[in-house]
Amino acid sequence: MAPLVRLLGSEDEAALITIDRDYAEALAVEPVIVPGCLSFFVRTGHAFVAEVSGTVIGFALAQVVWDGSRPTLQVRRMVATGGKSKILEALLAAITRSAYDSGVYDIELSVIGGDTAAEAALLATGFRRRPVVAYGRVLGSRGEG
Repeated sequence: MAPLVRLLGSEDEAALITIDRDYAEALAVEPVIVPGCLSFFVRTGHAFVAEVSGTVIGFALAQVVWDGSRPTLQVRRMVATGGKSKILEALLAAITRSAYDSGVYDIELSVIGGDTAAEAALLATGFRRRPVVAYGRVLGSRGEG
């Protein structure tokens, strides 16, 4: 059954916390769904959930960023339960349509190493790998661990 993709709502918080936590644990990264985060992404108008029979099975969190040159839709995280690439493809279609309808023609997202379902979904929907290596640093007490 194809998932229904709809805009993210604050009522999705509990489901997203669970999905994000499981994803983060499986790939050894930090969860991104924390208090306050969801209300921000609800307001962006570019964040979506995928559901089947009323059960949330995936999400994509995105926002438009303007760097003074042109706007870019940046996807912070995109996850489907069980890493199902068809669910991710449906979320990518919603993101793409949302960007296009807003007059934003650049979409960027980073994929966590080992997330093969996301890589497959991206390649299947016209995205291409860019020759970029991402670096990051966490400052303060969070970075001491």
